Amino acid sequence: MPASYKTPGVFVEEISMLPPSVAQVETAIPAFLGYTSKAEKNGESRFQKATPVESMTEFESIFGGAADAVYDAYLDSSDQVKAVVSSQPYLLHESLRLFFDNGGGKCYIIAVGAYMASTPFADATELRNGLVELEKHDEPTIIVAPDATLLASDGLYDFQKLALVQCAKLGDRVALCDTYPSSETVVNETFSDRVQQFRDKVGISSLKYGASYAPYVRSSLPKRIRFRDLSLKRGDPPPGVSTPASLASLTTDNELLQLILDLGGAKKSVDDIGGIASTTAPGILTGTNSSLDAQFKTLLDAYAVAPAPATTELTAVFDFALSFFGALKTIKDALPTQVSTTPNPASSTQSVAFKLQVEMDAVASTSGLADAFETLGTHSNEYAEGVPADDIMDDDPTDATTDLAKALDILGITAVEYEALVDPTISALYAGNTTAQKNAEARKAIGAFYPVLLKFYDALLSAASTFESTFDQSLEAAMGTYKQIKTSVGASISELPPSGTVAGVYARVDNQRGVWKAPANVSLNSVSGPVLPISAEQQEGLNVDAIAGKSVNAIRTFTGKGTLVWGARTLAGNDNEWRYISVRRFFNMVEESCKKATEPFVFEPNDANTWVRVQGMIENFLTLQWRAGALQGAKPDQAFYVAVGLGKTMTSLDILEGRMIVEIGMAVVRPAEFIILRFSHKLAEA
Repeated sequence: MPASYKTPGVFVEEISMLPPSVAQVETAIPAFLGYTSKAEKNGESRFQKATPVESMTEFESIFGGAADAVYDAYLDSSDQVKAVVSSQPYLLHESLRLFFDNGGGKCYIIAVGAYMASTPFADATELRNGLVELEKHDEPTIIVAPDATLLASDGLYDFQKLALVQCAKLGDRVALCDTYPSSETVVNETFSDRVQQFRDKVGISSLKYGASYAPYVRSSLPKRIRFRDLSLKRGDPPPGVSTPASLASLTTDNELLQLILDLGGAKKSVDDIGGIASTTAPGILTGTNSSLDAQFKTLLDAYAVAPAPATTELTAVFDFALSFFGALKTIKDALPTQVSTTPNPASSTQSVAFKLQVEMDAVASTSGLADAFETLGTHSNEYAEGVPADDIMDDDPTDATTDLAKALDILGITAVEYEALVDPTISALYAGNTTAQKNAEARKAIGAFYPVLLKFYDALLSAASTFESTFDQSLEAAMGTYKQIKTSVGASISELPPSGTVAGVYARVDNQRGVWKAPANVSLNSVSGPVLPISAEQQEGLNVDAIAGKSVNAIRTFTGKGTLVWGARTLAGNDNEWRYISVRRFFNMVEESCKKATEPFVFEPNDANTWVRVQGMIENFLTLQWRAGALQGAKPDQAFYVAVGLGKTMTSLDILEGRMIVEIGMAVVRPAEFIILRFSHKLAEA
């Protein structure tokens, strides 16, 4: 408002009549730390950067899918699987699936590293660096790190101590702490041993900011176990003794042996095709492990700095393609030579095997796609020597009997599209008056041709993968032992630490009831059950720890109810103030909400007018929480109090030093953990 009005006229003034308000912050936004296939968004690396996602589809678009792994299946004398060891037991991807299936929504992902050929879990440095990144972000309220359970030695507990310290430091989040794998099949380790180990080594600091759940859960989400993923052995897993075994050694049936042989050939087909993308094609570029992308980039870069004109710039592009398709010739030998051995002999000409065989014949024959590209390369030289543009293609691409037409059909492009792609680039290349122009046009030719080459490669790999999958399914249907092995392996790799699932439960309960409701007596989705059944007597030792108070919440199966979360305690299980995780998280929410709501009052006059506004704002917010059922008491003044002012929460010195102190007390509802029904005989009175 101006101090005075000096110009005649009508002036409008708006007077604020409504008090400021407290907006409730989100309460169930977990941050997942772990390893992923990739981490890239809009061309930018997202490793060691917190990235919000809201669905599994969004996660996979940025971070990729689950890790490919080889599973060592150890068989006993009756061909039954008694143990499974995975070569790459990464857990983040599957844990996130359970999070979303159990009610989770928005979450943050911190990809601490990429999948590796061997598990890098001897060192917790990458996960610790992820915690440092997480501390920079204010929105996450739950820390979840299923991959930390794969750390060697006591790495899991060291990581959890750091997570608890961060929670206490920031005061706006809690940590979900897993134990090491709680399976009775672990050599010399029982479930009770694992729980006791966790209690002994997780420390005693900041326990009110953490909660633990056990045992592990078995996911019911479908798992794809393939022939290529299995490595059979007889004996015991390390440190035991074992010897290699083969699927063929488990049967004497000739038809099954033929299927196993065909499946091996199909696997080799896929491997041969896939290997081309990661290995230099013969006769083109030097070096090894050069991807198709890298090789084409090398060609582009070479033409950008070429010192003198050359008559074979474009030829090199087609020579590269020729070598690429030449490398595919080995695939034909890897495929079954008899169509009658395919899974669907009744209609062999329509089977996947037959169709793929036709495509391979077109590639590998002397009059197939390779020759078509060889012709293109030859004519580019001829054109440079004065051959008319109309003679570039000997074959009429509209004639279905010509080799080039067959090639175009496999590529999935029409003759018109081909003419538009190739002819202008060749003509423009050799019509250039300067080296720079020629090089620029050559780069255009390469850039235009590469998508066509890549399109064929992707289609070929997809067809070969389908071919392999068809044989795999046929063998599973025909060979009971093979199906039993795959089922056992699938069940074993479905064992996951419960933290991701419980984070989803937190989100579901918060959305349906409120953060003040204990996230217990709640069923789990996409879970077939805990890996170990727990009785009421066994849970007594988990729920109440008389020595250190480190409660571990049980996940149990009940007849007619399914699998339920059957506990809601923090790791400070003997603390009357912070025993329950719902109380801890409700205080986190109120503290963070009030903190953000009072930030506009920084540097406001520290006087009664400001105190009244702040007090009224917080009281209104807590009244709404009381009405929702979060606070005890028949009346608001029985449920909470807010005090601020000179002689109440502040001294004159506080005011002189710029401190405005607000004291808030709340009677938060607590879960009825023990419901006691007392019965007695009532004597008849008449």
